[in-house]
Amino acid sequence: MLGRIAIHLSNDDACSRRIDAGLQLAKEHGAEVVGVYPADGAAGHYYDESIIPQDIRKVLRNRRDEFREAVRTRFLERAAAAGVKAEWRAPKGEADETLALHARYCDLLVMSKAERVDSVAAIVPNLPESVVMASGRPVLMIPNAGSFESIGRRVLYCWDQRREAARAFTDGTPFFKRCEELAVLEIDRDERAFQDNDLHEDDFINFCVSQGYPQPKHLVKNSDDIGVGNIILNTASDLGSDLIVMGAYGHSRMRQWVMGGASRTLLSSMTVPVVLAH
Repeated sequence: MLGRIAIHLSNDDACSRRIDAGLQLAKEHGAEVVGVYPADGAAGHYYDESIIPQDIRKVLRNRRDEFREAVRTRFLERAAAAGVKAEWRAPKGEADETLALHARYCDLLVMSKAERVDSVAAIVPNLPESVVMASGRPVLMIPNAGSFESIGRRVLYCWDQRREAARAFTDGTPFFKRCEELAVLEIDRDERAFQDNDLHEDDFINFCVSQGYPQPKHLVKNSDDIGVGNIILNTASDLGSDLIVMGAYGHSRMRQWVMGGASRTLLSSMTVPVVLAH
């Protein structure tokens, strides 16, 4: 069960969708929510104040404060209407660092790719990727289009024997325990290594059953020429999955994180929510 869910709040068009998803999960799991609005999350923050006249700086600060207050009011009112316990946090500092820190005090962080160019998620390069890699907690990425009657009833889990996938399996526990259908997808399996390590076809099925999860449908596919990310998305569509759980792979470039191809594809083209774990 999820007990505490953090929601990334900012002045962007996708914020309402993140609030909806966070509150939906909170009601289903009996959890509380924490709305986290980083100080760098208001439009108009990224400018050099030293070259702007004082009266203009005042206008920009007022505008920033108005955005933040509007989001706070909306978040708390919607949580109260949903009957969900909610807290508001407005930490100072860099958005990626403060979001990662607050995520560590929660079971899950809800984020999304922002669309508006004046939002922090658009201004800060690779914000979701940075938070996923740094937080040590699972991040639920919400698509910017479509509606979701459920999140986590029909789960597609991506397995490849690697550490990140194993981490995702543990982080996905609250969803696996409550789901009605579970599918395990392996892509481009190294059959020789599979046999050399004396692994059996039913090993992962038996592992899931031993945890009390639904007996999964185990799929093994090849990416061929369309790529791993597209195979995952196509499989989720074919199965009617309402949640994808997978490990996130990547490497650091200074303060930015660059994700692997499959993770990038899902973040840019996802049609259902995705839990990413690292």
